[in-house]
Amino acid sequence: MWSLSSGVKEGIIKIIFNMSLYPLKLYFKHVATLAFLIISGLINLATWVWLLWQIRPQTEPVFLHYNILFGVDYVGEWWRVLALPIMGLLIILVNAILGWVLFNKDKFFASILNVMALFCQIFIFIAACLLVFLNV
Repeated sequence: MWSLSSGVKEGIIKIIFNMSLYPLKLYFKHVATLAFLIISGLINLATWVWLLWQIRPQTEPVFLHYNILFGVDYVGEWWRVLALPIMGLLIILVNAILGWVLFNKDKFFASILNVMALFCQIFIFIAACLLVFLNV
């Protein structure tokens, strides 16, 4: 097993706990950050609304995955379609938190994280639309 000396451990702890975080209020005042997060949130909200509006609670199984080679290859309960917007929400949260932590060091990388969250939301919405069209 690897073992770190106490000096190295203290150095790592000092680096982690002495990180200066950018003020959260100022992080959200950054126009690009706010725009990407708002648009990502709106697309995620649209995904929730679209799925809940189109796929209602039912006892019959719904199609959850379609493969061009095999057709429908995964069916399940209606609520499993909500995994898409839940994962989208997690992506927004994780990227926003990582962007905030890294914003003080590298604003560009923090913005890239928020842009990636936006692109993920776009693709999740497209997947939700395909899922709805598969089931309706």
